[in-house]
Amino acid sequence: MTKLRTRLFASVCAIAVAAVAAAPAASAEPKPGKTVEKRVRSAAPGAKKVRESLVRVYDPLPADAGEHPAACDWLEYLRFRHAGGPRKARRADAIVVIIPGFLGGAASFDQLARNTVRRAAVRGKRIEYWALDRRANCLEDDTGVNAAAKARDATVAWDYYWGGGEANGRRFDGFVPPEEAEFLGEFGLRRTMEDWYTVLRSGIKRQPRRARKMICGGHSLGGPLTASFAGWDFDGDPKTKRDAGYKQCAGLVGLDTTLDLESGGGDGAGALGVGLDLVSQSGGAPYVNAPPLTPETIQVPSVFGVGSYFAPQGTDLLRELPHTQNIDLSQRVLFSRDAAHFATNSPSIREFTLTNEVSLAGIFDDNSAPLSFLRSSVGQVVGGPLVDKNFPTPSDGTLALPQEPSTPLYSWETYREVGKDGAEIALNDSGQPYTSRESEISDLRQLARTLFEAPANFTEQYFPTRILLDVSAAESGDRSGDLAALRHDGVAKRPGLLIQAGDSDDNTAPDDGLPHTGDAPPNELELSREVIIPGYNHLDVVTAARRQNDGRPEPSSKALSRFTLKAVRAARKR
Repeated sequence: MTKLRTRLFASVCAIAVAAVAAAPAASAEPKPGKTVEKRVRSAAPGAKKVRESLVRVYDPLPADAGEHPAACDWLEYLRFRHAGGPRKARRADAIVVIIPGFLGGAASFDQLARNTVRRAAVRGKRIEYWALDRRANCLEDDTGVNAAAKARDATVAWDYYWGGGEANGRRFDGFVPPEEAEFLGEFGLRRTMEDWYTVLRSGIKRQPRRARKMICGGHSLGGPLTASFAGWDFDGDPKTKRDAGYKQCAGLVGLDTTLDLESGGGDGAGALGVGLDLVSQSGGAPYVNAPPLTPETIQVPSVFGVGSYFAPQGTDLLRELPHTQNIDLSQRVLFSRDAAHFATNSPSIREFTLTNEVSLAGIFDDNSAPLSFLRSSVGQVVGGPLVDKNFPTPSDGTLALPQEPSTPLYSWETYREVGKDGAEIALNDSGQPYTSRESEISDLRQLARTLFEAPANFTEQYFPTRILLDVSAAESGDRSGDLAALRHDGVAKRPGLLIQAGDSDDNTAPDDGLPHTGDAPPNELELSREVIIPGYNHLDVVTAARRQNDGRPEPSSKALSRFTLKAVRAARKR
């Protein structure tokens, strides 16, 4: 019996050893193309109707890319789909795949994605919306923000990023210095196009199906990127067309931008021009790194998002905001009335008592943000006197700042509350209202949520300067080196839709009235058109709330869903 037990034990051990030997190592590298999808639990209105997930695709950088974090070998995007629709993307009626603009991340499309999916569902159609995240987002550390959101306390994030505190068992390694991000120097137009192509092929395997179902587009700087994708030749042989960018898309979309690489325009809000100016100020860094837009300062809005969402009437955000050279200088740029105020910093914005909502809205609202490509129409500040903002450029009479530090409390009035039932709207130095009810479009609470909730967040902290330089070169006609693959006039070969913000560059256009057809469609194809939406600012085309003050359906998602369904229907006939 003892010998039998010994032999049996030896046999079991041999089987176990063989099984372990045959099993792949726990740390084995995944195969290129491996896709992982994880559900995102969202507090968005209607989240039960629109499901959100993070999709990651393993696509290792080439051996000559240089030393880089392992996270940079993955691509990712947010997938939005109707809860009643098919689980497999290839069975959807259409798929909208959109790339963000300058400094934008995938979550910036949260509201437009949800609105578009729900709008199509009303017509009995199942549209998916894929919001792309560029590869450079692999350098971001969201640990502190995630921990703060879980604790419902922004202090956790302040302590993690600036106080040496611990979150989820780790400590912050610091914002990545330029010398440790040199590999981003190769993250230009070619890298962006190849990554986009990889995502499309991993999501929908067959090219004919992609050509029938997919709408390709971008917001802001994403417009020129879309034009580049449409014209890109991916196999190096211009005689073969199945790999051409436009052959992957049933139609093209530009959100407050152009779909043109010849005009030199870039995007509707001048983000390319601002970006190029920041490149020259970034000291040779491979990413944009000049106040007010540095990796450190771009971290702040997500923390403000946590504080504004979970404690909207609190006043701790501004009080706890760390003092660093980047943050203090950026704050003075964003919250100075004029050049003299900037020089003296008196009164400092920190001397005011502001609710957490006001602290966040001051960065993005169209009546305070000095950079037009950051503007979203989320309401107005109330509670005390205001003063015109004329820095860093003269105001058009629509930019305002709190005026009196002795005011007990400045608070925020949401887009739904502005001008409701004849409620008072503050007047500028010329006696004109800073805003109007018709020009308030987006929900600050939802903007706050999208800044921190999704694992692919709202902003891009380490935006590669190479993208800006490549787009500028391509618009100037350069087709050398990495730009040699721009071989097709792809925009001319697919129907295109431009959705433009009426107040893209400033707030001076009329705010009321229906969306109307513009006179600059991207091409002359039958379905191509330009739609101009009164009252919308640059971010409103992606952040607009489903419920609008004029009682009409939100026009950006309405135009996008209608065009998408028409374009895929036409593609089936090609």
